[in-house]
Amino acid sequence: MDNRPIGVLDSGLGGLTVLKKVIAKLPGESTVFIGDQANMPYGDRSKEEIIELTRSSVKFLLSKNVKTIIFGCNTATAAAMPTIQNEVDLQIIGVIQSGALDAAKKTKTKKVAVIGTTATTLSHAYRDEIHSRDSDIQVQEFAQPALAPLAEEDPDEDTKLKIVSQSLRPLKNGDFDTLVLGCTHYPLLLNEIQACISPDKCILDPADQVAQYTYNVLKRDNMLAEGPAKHEYYTTGNARKFTEIARQWMNDPELIAKHVQD
Repeated sequence: MDNRPIGVLDSGLGGLTVLKKVIAKLPGESTVFIGDQANMPYGDRSKEEIIELTRSSVKFLLSKNVKTIIFGCNTATAAAMPTIQNEVDLQIIGVIQSGALDAAKKTKTKKVAVIGTTATTLSHAYRDEIHSRDSDIQVQEFAQPALAPLAEEDPDEDTKLKIVSQSLRPLKNGDFDTLVLGCTHYPLLLNEIQACISPDKCILDPADQVAQYTYNVLKRDNMLAEGPAKHEYYTTGNARKFTEIARQWMNDPELIAKHVQD
């Protein structure tokens, strides 16, 4: 048994989509979430910048005595996780490995599309992870730099649908059966994405597999908590706006986010 919290980091709000699945799968676990909204989006930054920003969030989570850290950010997973894994002793869980595993299992035609930030797409992390499981799978990668900021801004529904529709136009009649949401902000736009993609396509949210893998790791290492669970939320950005959106997404009217310096 280990009642220390699970740490989750992201460049902004997107990691909440991972956190929500983790809490549902592991209701007895306490969590600490940090969203680096002051510096998002990460997707247009250099690898060196992403590593330094992610390192700062990891340092914050370590100060909260977490027992494991989930990189609830595809860009941080692709650019920073290999480096930071060598700098800390805790288990680090990334979203890309989980998403790639799920995609390799689910595709029937062996044709997969991935949408993500520019940095994630250019890293080819999803392609490489999927090919490590099945080299015959064809992987198409599409950078969608407008979507993460759109999810953070949370405009009216018509505006969201218009921007998502414009962004995903190249995928409308694409030759793939499985679409991986390669940015944790994208599930916040799931309704709009589904409206713009052929209904016969399978849309995968890697958060489902992340939650299952986290459970497996904690159970394997005898680190599951007994509860009661406590959840803390922090942002380097506007705590009031973060709280408003997070309350809706997490279905928790009592949720309060605190501001921390970036």
